[in-house]
Amino acid sequence: MLDSLVMKNGLRVTLVTGSLGSGGTERIVLWLAGALAQAGHKPTVMTLHDATADFYDIPPEVPRIKASQTIGSTYRWFDLAGQFRSIKVLRHTLSESAPDVVISFIDSVNVQVLQALIGTGIPVIVSEQTDWRYHPVSLRWRLMRQLLYPYAHSVVVLSSALEKEVTHRQTLWRGVRIPNPVPRIMCKDIVKPEQFGQFTVMAMGRLAPEKGFDLLLHAFRQVADDFPDWTLVIIGEGPELANLFKLIEHLALADRVFMAGVVSPPFDWLHAGDLFVFSSLYEGFGLALAEAMACGLPVISFDCPSGPRDIIRHGIDGLLVPPNDVNALAGAMKSLMEDPLKRVQLAQRAPEVCDRFAPDLVFDQWHRLIISAVNGTA
Repeated sequence: MLDSLVMKNGLRVTLVTGSLGSGGTERIVLWLAGALAQAGHKPTVMTLHDATADFYDIPPEVPRIKASQTIGSTYRWFDLAGQFRSIKVLRHTLSESAPDVVISFIDSVNVQVLQALIGTGIPVIVSEQTDWRYHPVSLRWRLMRQLLYPYAHSVVVLSSALEKEVTHRQTLWRGVRIPNPVPRIMCKDIVKPEQFGQFTVMAMGRLAPEKGFDLLLHAFRQVADDFPDWTLVIIGEGPELANLFKLIEHLALADRVFMAGVVSPPFDWLHAGDLFVFSSLYEGFGLALAEAMACGLPVISFDCPSGPRDIIRHGIDGLLVPPNDVNALAGAMKSLMEDPLKRVQLAQRAPEVCDRFAPDLVFDQWHRLIISAVNGTA
């Protein structure tokens, strides 16, 4: 077991991620770092890709390490010298923080960290923040993941479906399910932004293909004419922005859809909405969905292969529809847009998500896993 002096002084935990941009993973990294510091440990946050500007503030008690350009570079598979230099620099940089344990987030970063720390005796916990079965990565990264993940003390997944996947198919990965935390989100004065209509459908997430915002737009087109008092507001930024604007024009929805960009924090906007729709094709968890429920919104989500079915209790605090089914999504939207009583009933139960994924409960799981890694136990 851990030496009492070590526990008294706190464990040194280095958390590694790609950047501190505006994504959900970055928020989880900083939440965990802050929770570890409050528990008396000594966390350090390290980022590999310095080109992305920080979006979130780092807890003042948490040191920050930025990787050198050598580490952040992605070398071609045949550039063995470049890869070796990157691994060597990363190992040195990680060693400078003298970690008792390293926690890495996101697939390619996980691979790099495991490469760097093999043979050092430093335990590594890797966290998969998405559904790797559907998330596109190159053959090289898939092979490296299969080769290196068995060297991790454990692989943290976010949903029951992914826990089942590692239990039955990826047995060498030593999978552990720890969901994302969902804090209580309070809003004293709800003021509708000027971009909102009389009633507003909300959506939020990175504007990437896997988030399915194109499917949401097609579904909204099906119901828009029957509900002229409703608008659609999408919060987020990403590579699909130009394509989504073109689709909005094509569907003649320019006066009914508002692309809000990044709103920080987004919770006042969510509180002011009337309905939240989550259209992801795949997810690790679905943090935006859970946060919308924490804000007291009735929600609809595709029942994609993992994530939302752990969050929504169908018919109790939200609705699940078959994955990628635009007609079913439009039908569910219509059923709630025309039924204010049903929206209220779902909204009243939605914040119970904060009890099921309470930050204290989630941190307790992380804390026990970290201690087991330092002890070298399962």
